[in-house]
Amino acid sequence: MAYVLRGRKGGTVRFIPLENGVIEKESESYSSSVTSNPVEDGADIDDHVNNAAGTLNISGTIIGGDGAINALKSMRDRRDVITYIGVTRMNNLVFTSLKFDRSYKNRHGASFSATLKQVQMTSSEFVPMDAELAMTSQDAGKSQNPQLARTVSTGMAILAIQSVSSTAAAALRSVNVSGGSAAPLTRLTGGYDGLVRR
Repeated sequence: MAYVLRGRKGGTVRFIPLENGVIEKESESYSSSVTSNPVEDGADIDDHVNNAAGTLNISGTIIGGDGAINALKSMRDRRDVITYIGVTRMNNLVFTSLKFDRSYKNRHGASFSATLKQVQMTSSEFVPMDAELAMTSQDAGKSQNPQLARTVSTGMAILAIQSVSSTAAAALRSVNVSGGSAAPLTRLTGGYDGLVRR
């Protein structure tokens, strides 16, 4: 039987006994946590269960060179998402630990152990937009939707109110303010020879 670790980026490592190695042990583990609410009398009430991600521990022996060792290291370094096929089959795994032990008994290989954890894969949601609601139609003021047309018109009206023409600005500057709270156009200051009008 062949044992296979297939990565999405780093290729495939296939363990074939008497060729390049074998997986000697597989161990799956699953855990859950339960929230508890204490009550005055009796046992706590358990009301919510959170399932943790599954974990796979494998160990084995690599023979015949460093090809499988380098491939496993590459998968780990590249954070590859792996499918494991052996006695157990698990998808969406990533390395959380990888260990190699070398000894004189296996000069051209190593014994190894690895821990892989399942990850939950997500993708961004695609929401199709109606052409009626596209930003370009709103910006251009060409929407056939009455609500959008009112919104666009209101925005343009506010802009028109806030702008001041150059003619109006010149008219405001030429207004002669007399009386009121405006500052006087002349003032008296003390000088060398007494009060001087400036």
